[in-house]
Amino acid sequence: MYYNYKGNYSIVLLASCDANYTFTTVDIGAYGSQSDGGILWNCDFGQGLLSGNLDLPVDDYLPGTLIKFPHFMVGDAAFPLKNCIMRPYPGIRLPIDREVFNKRLSRARRTIENAFGILCARWRVMLAPIFMHPQTAETIVKAAVLLHNFVKFNDRSYCPADYVDQYQGEEVINGLWRKEVPTPLRNHGRMACNNATREHLRCGIN
Repeated sequence: MYYNYKGNYSIVLLASCDANYTFTTVDIGAYGSQSDGGILWNCDFGQGLLSGNLDLPVDDYLPGTLIKFPHFMVGDAAFPLKNCIMRPYPGIRLPIDREVFNKRLSRARRTIENAFGILCARWRVMLAPIFMHPQTAETIVKAAVLLHNFVKFNDRSYCPADYVDQYQGEEVINGLWRKEVPTPLRNHGRMACNNATREHLRCGIN
């Protein structure tokens, strides 16, 4: 049940975060063999989101328009398209407007990718297999998430402004998309409380 599509064993950390890279909801411990969409459907967070019971803000006007639009979570292509979940257009060689939309959505989703990267860089138990009972591993991950939020709220040096990846040079010229140039998570060497060497990381939702 824990055997995943990458050929190893895992439990899943499904999470959402705010713009400051602090986690707002987490679901830890689903089987690695489950899909992200399936986990969302079955966890308390997903059921609350899809049933409209998460107390999200009410619909509001898009900036500069008279169009009302619902607030929503941003996910990747593994998640369903709902009023409360925005996902990218599927496929390749998309029309320019859809490609631009996907790039803008990716910019928003990059926030959770950075949050996972910071979590792993600071709490390095995440960088190697945890050879423990699944319930113990779940407790360790839960503790790391709580510590991440606590330190993030109370210590600015935990995540300097230039630590997360950013994109530069994004624009459309004469109807053609000019690709973005990514700058990855920075290597700050030994920093703050954990004295751990930082690495360039890129973590997915799982």
